[in-house]
Amino acid sequence: MICVKVNKKDVKKLLETKPLKFYTIDENSLIVKLEELPKADIEYEIVDCKEVEGKKKRGLKLSDLIKGIRSFQIVGDIALVSPKRSIDPEKLAESIMKVTKNVKAVYIRKRVSGELRVNEIIFAGGERRTRTIYKENGIRFVVDISKVYVNTSLSNERAKLAAEVDDHIKILDAFSGYGAITLNIAKIKQVYIVSGDLNLDGLYLLKESLTLNKNLKGLIDIIQYDARYLPFREKSFDLVIADNPTMISLFKSEICRVGKETIFYVLAHDNKEASNIIERETDWIRVNDYSKNLFIFKGKVRC
Repeated sequence: MICVKVNKKDVKKLLETKPLKFYTIDENSLIVKLEELPKADIEYEIVDCKEVEGKKKRGLKLSDLIKGIRSFQIVGDIALVSPKRSIDPEKLAESIMKVTKNVKAVYIRKRVSGELRVNEIIFAGGERRTRTIYKENGIRFVVDISKVYVNTSLSNERAKLAAEVDDHIKILDAFSGYGAITLNIAKIKQVYIVSGDLNLDGLYLLKESLTLNKNLKGLIDIIQYDARYLPFREKSFDLVIADNPTMISLFKSEICRVGKETIFYVLAHDNKEASNIIERETDWIRVNDYSKNLFIFKGKVRC
């Protein structure tokens, strides 16, 4: 076993030697355990491996390979990255697939846009495909990142939401997409859910996911509609879940028409602005950061 001290900028070249463990020394340097001396043309210092005894080992980070890129989202075996600066797509894909071995395809993701709430994506490297299956809270989802918006970082929020819902009620998941909220609720609660969206591709993906999840407690119906004109009678649902934070002001009246209570997700700067958008006072909970000064809030209102 050999230990060498290297500059972080040379880590990518060092990967050819199949390093075993990494230890952070300072913001510029790492100590790396190797089975043999580096073959790459880099500067390094051989050090006593006792120097890292008791130090916490760390995995190789994306920021070690590409400056300024600290994180990415993995959906199944596809990685989605939203860089804040221009970057070489090929280098990005190569680096991510070295850091995370189960990633088979890498895409750069832009902002969500349009009524169907779909990301613009740019292929960076790996396998040129957009469909995958990913697991969340014990549920398997079929998704196509070119056709639906997927945010795996909200899995805990969806689990909390499902836990808050009562059994034996009628629910409308008003903007269901590929069914992330619908399936999280139906897995653990005995409810009837109507899962609706304008995005027909998302609804077909939900239908596929239903075939992968046989032991659901809830019953689900799927319907396509424009949420400006919901095809339901007044107060048809005990609860409506309205997860469309960027466009919710367009639909709030129609959503309240068909539901007795609604859980709204709202994009706002603070609680007061969230109440102004919905035109109702409630206790808002901040569930996610959207940008530097914009946040997604969740609140339940009686309609």
